[in-house]
Amino acid sequence: MSASTLVSSPKMPALTKVAMQFQVFMLRRQWMGQMGDFVMVITTTGRKSGKTFSTPIGYVREGENYVALTNGGAVQSHWYQNVRAHPRATLEVQGQHLTVRAEFLDDPASRAQARMLFQQQRAAHFKSFFGVTIDAPAEEIERAVASRVFVRFQPVVD
Repeated sequence: MSASTLVSSPKMPALTKVAMQFQVFMLRRQWMGQMGDFVMVITTTGRKSGKTFSTPIGYVREGENYVALTNGGAVQSHWYQNVRAHPRATLEVQGQHLTVRAEFLDDPASRAQARMLFQQQRAAHFKSFFGVTIDAPAEEIERAVASRVFVRFQPVVD
């Protein structure tokens, strides 16, 4: 039995599902204003059902790639569990559709680079992503980063 088989997610509250789907609706129409500069829609294939699911997630740019994180860790994030099982996904970023392949940033250097991208590009929203202020002591930031899971999405050329 693999580690991914042992991970189970709690059911998402109905109100949370509705709010997220409303965000997806608004982002797809580019009606979220500046929020579209840091929130994109990821469409994944369900690891159990095989159905597609669309979820709004925060991101930063890394050249042609996109880097996202999950705040609750891998156990609580359905999109993360789905992309772990099926690394190919679709991103919708400011009206552009991209087929991507997920790369999981597990090594310390990649994680540090991802954190720096969030510090540089999302300074105003850093606390929302990490739960600490951008000027917090380095040890506090490192503890916050340690509980996050980072994923780099690279465009796939068909």
